[in-house]
Amino acid sequence: MYSSKKIVQSLGEILKAKSIFNIIISPGSRNAPIIIHFTQHKDFKTYSIVDERCASFFALGIAQQIRKPVVISCTSGSAVVNCYPAITEAFYQKIPLILVTADRPKEIVDVFEGQSIHQENIFQKHVETSIQLTEDESESGIWYNDRLMNESINKCIFKNKPIHINIPFSEPLYNTTNHLQVKPKIIKTIPVQNYIETYNYKKEQHIWKKCKKKMILLGLYYPEKNMEKILRKLSLDPSIVIFTETTSHVYGKFFFSNIDQLIFNMNPKKWIIFKPHILLTIGIHIISKKIKFLLRKYPPIYHWHIGKHYENYPDTYYKLTTYWPINPESFFKIFDNSTIFPSDYRKKWDKLRKEKKKKHKHFLKKEKSFSDLKVLFFVFKAIPNNSILQLGNSMIVRYYQLFDEKKYSIKSYCNRGTSGIDGCVSTAVGSSVTKKTVTLIIGDISFFYDSNALWNNYIPKNFRIILINNGGGNIFRFISEKQLPEKILNFFETKHILSAEKICEMYHWKYEKVSNQNALKNSLLFFWKKSNKPFLLEINTQKSNNAQILKKYLSYLS
Repeated sequence: MYSSKKIVQSLGEILKAKSIFNIIISPGSRNAPIIIHFTQHKDFKTYSIVDERCASFFALGIAQQIRKPVVISCTSGSAVVNCYPAITEAFYQKIPLILVTADRPKEIVDVFEGQSIHQENIFQKHVETSIQLTEDESESGIWYNDRLMNESINKCIFKNKPIHINIPFSEPLYNTTNHLQVKPKIIKTIPVQNYIETYNYKKEQHIWKKCKKKMILLGLYYPEKNMEKILRKLSLDPSIVIFTETTSHVYGKFFFSNIDQLIFNMNPKKWIIFKPHILLTIGIHIISKKIKFLLRKYPPIYHWHIGKHYENYPDTYYKLTTYWPINPESFFKIFDNSTIFPSDYRKKWDKLRKEKKKKHKHFLKKEKSFSDLKVLFFVFKAIPNNSILQLGNSMIVRYYQLFDEKKYSIKSYCNRGTSGIDGCVSTAVGSSVTKKTVTLIIGDISFFYDSNALWNNYIPKNFRIILINNGGGNIFRFISEKQLPEKILNFFETKHILSAEKICEMYHWKYEKVSNQNALKNSLLFFWKKSNKPFLLEINTQKSNNAQILKKYLSYLS
């Protein structure tokens, strides 16, 4: 059984031809043709998630793991706008989503019809492309729709960015047929290898080889197949330091993965000794505010950025000298590092790292309070090998940047495209389709904000949440340079006395709460063991002055 709407039939056949099979559907009436068609089609895997915001982040979580487009379908009106947060996150994180929105016929918008808004191009600059299809089922109308759908879906695939397909549906909406009435043409786009044309880049090669202080800085990045191997080879060069973040997804013995631990309290005088002559950046958003500050205030001589599909120059540090619009693997084939010149640059950073690690261990050993910092020290060490770690935004991901326990064996993710808290739980749930153990570590405000994510029939039994409940999110007490009056701080923080216990009870989750070190250690011993339900462990750290302890820790490192 199929929808009788030819436009939906064509969409299904085009998606199938392009091997796009995951469809996330939020219930509605105007999108009935889509619901009927895809739920009855044997080739598609459909998920029903009520809350459109959660559904969209759930789709983002799937696409993040499979690295292929995922379709989101919703009804018309305000439902469409609820998808916006996930669309912006996908756009800046470079995740391929296909948002298919059902719309009312154009002529009834603004005549007081329910759920009728201006949906055409509603996402504007936050999608790679936005197309408005037609209900015309004539030969020319079908040709027009097929061309637009092929073109936009191909852009989604090759540019790894979200697209928007808006489809008007007139009634009747529920008519079906037993046979497909269309055979849409499938337009392929052939991938090509990018390369540097015959350009005299000997000057750049000379700069790269002669510079004795080279820093490669990776932000949010999904590496090509051989990239980690290439970077590991580069890290043997004494003139190169490779800085990575939690979201960089590359690991190496000589990589520096704890940026803030190294430089948080570094003064300008010391930075002059450590700053690079040439900065080579790969990937997008950087979490560390300190490295951004130092590179902007005291920049290197050269800043090169490598990466495809940037419409604007990625001049994060305001001193970009060369942009290479190719993939990094191609770049390093050209900039062969076989000739190694003497340098003590990496040695200096290594010495600094050893000093910081020693202080890090000493502080954690003597610190007795049941604080966020101490709690996460135990938690990060306990995460199972070869599992997936999803991190809440705000303080949680920053804490993870301070530790390097087990990072080599765990794939970690965080929504750092726009860095919002609004879909962290939903994204983590979506990422669990890999069937690997997924652990979400999240703060209280982020969790409660997105708790609708648990209203979901697809959460596997091995899914785990560790909720750090400090009573209101301490990040603003930490990042604020000034001592603000308590009355003002109350509008930055969200103080509360909430617990996740009743939420877990409502959704039939296993739940446990701990508020001291011994109880935490005991819970972590069996937390990841086989269970007949998903499991949430709530860790209450409200008795500790978490912001003050973190400041004390960072001060101790200097």
